[in-house]
Amino acid sequence: MDLSVLLVLAVFLGLITIGMPVFMAMGIGALLGNLMLSGTDRLFENLATGAYNALNSFVLLAVPLYILAGTLLEATGLSNRLFTFAATWVSGLRGGLGVATVIACSIFAAISGSSVATAATIGLVALPALTSHGYPTHRSGALIAAGGTLGILIPPSIGLLLYGLLTDQSVGALFVAGVLPGLLLAFLMAVYTSVATPRESAGDPVTWADRLRAVREAGPILALPVIIFAGIYTGIATPTEVAAVAVLYIALVGLAHGRLGWAEVLKAGKSAVSGSVMIFMLVAFGSLLTQFFTLTGVPQALTQAIAGSGLGHFAIITMMVVFYLILGMFLEALSMMLVTVPILFPVAQSLGIHPLAFGIFVVLAVEVAQITPPVGINLFTVAGIGRIPFDRLSRSVVPYVLIMVVMMYLVLYAQGLSTWLPATMSYGV
Repeated sequence: MDLSVLLVLAVFLGLITIGMPVFMAMGIGALLGNLMLSGTDRLFENLATGAYNALNSFVLLAVPLYILAGTLLEATGLSNRLFTFAATWVSGLRGGLGVATVIACSIFAAISGSSVATAATIGLVALPALTSHGYPTHRSGALIAAGGTLGILIPPSIGLLLYGLLTDQSVGALFVAGVLPGLLLAFLMAVYTSVATPRESAGDPVTWADRLRAVREAGPILALPVIIFAGIYTGIATPTEVAAVAVLYIALVGLAHGRLGWAEVLKAGKSAVSGSVMIFMLVAFGSLLTQFFTLTGVPQALTQAIAGSGLGHFAIITMMVVFYLILGMFLEALSMMLVTVPILFPVAQSLGIHPLAFGIFVVLAVEVAQITPPVGINLFTVAGIGRIPFDRLSRSVVPYVLIMVVMMYLVLYAQGLSTWLPATMSYGV
């Protein structure tokens, strides 16, 4: 490997180790790399142009819109109705409240596209309910942290949106590709939660009248995932247009229920701006760093090295799984995607992995990064909400990590999970 690549990698990882923000470490690494490649001639002009081109995309407009949809829903306080709806319909099941938490996370994920927002919003409602029914706090926290990761797999997904941007794949097809794996992962989490729950203190019996009332109260929110999926699946609207519809829909629902005033809108808007700017900075500086790696031939060299290694298909996939597990312990999730996808995408193509299936694989890897210490942001979010000791929370989340790792293998060996539904559309999958 070229000495300049090793030097840039060393500087990038060193800056992250000392606590520098990831986007700044990316920018400095890209600056150093381009300086070594082409000197100072028009250096800053070229970097500025590269960053502008990375952000000059209609698809990226969906990022702040989906984040705003999630923050507006959180501001309305209607998310508690999602949990009540789920809890009433699975009442009587072993570990019913735990299963309800997974269902509520899945529904919220189908609106916000954000893992942290899902964990934080559902956690505020679910943690007190789970604790009052005899669930250990650290296990409840692990369940919510893991359930929150569904926010970047079940569409709409900011992770899949960025993957589509990096690999020039249809974001609509990627969103639809995430449906079956997302539902399967939620099902596996629910099954494990039910089996691992020894008992649950009995509450008041739930009648069919209670269930119907829960449907009626949560109905306006339950309808939104259907609207989002139908709009994308039928091709009536692009993912970006559907995001705008989601924001308008949630605003109207919040106003109709008297839950959304100017103060709530302003708070939600500030939160959405903060999250969006962070992502845009990662995209801009990440594109500069990956451009340097591309110019120095890193993806091609890695592909050739793997092709000549004599390793089998399973061994190479296992290497990628382990690589992502280790990297996820040190890098923030989306930055990990921005750095690795341009390098590993050609490797996946050389193995015959469908681009949609590889996208789901990468997003699953990003999900794992959200719940693995020391930088698992979902763990920090839930630990802060429930005042849960971080070490106990980290140990309790291990079974969910293993479930996700199994899913990473499954989506590559059963690629139809990701490609079948998009193939029924007009994307030519």
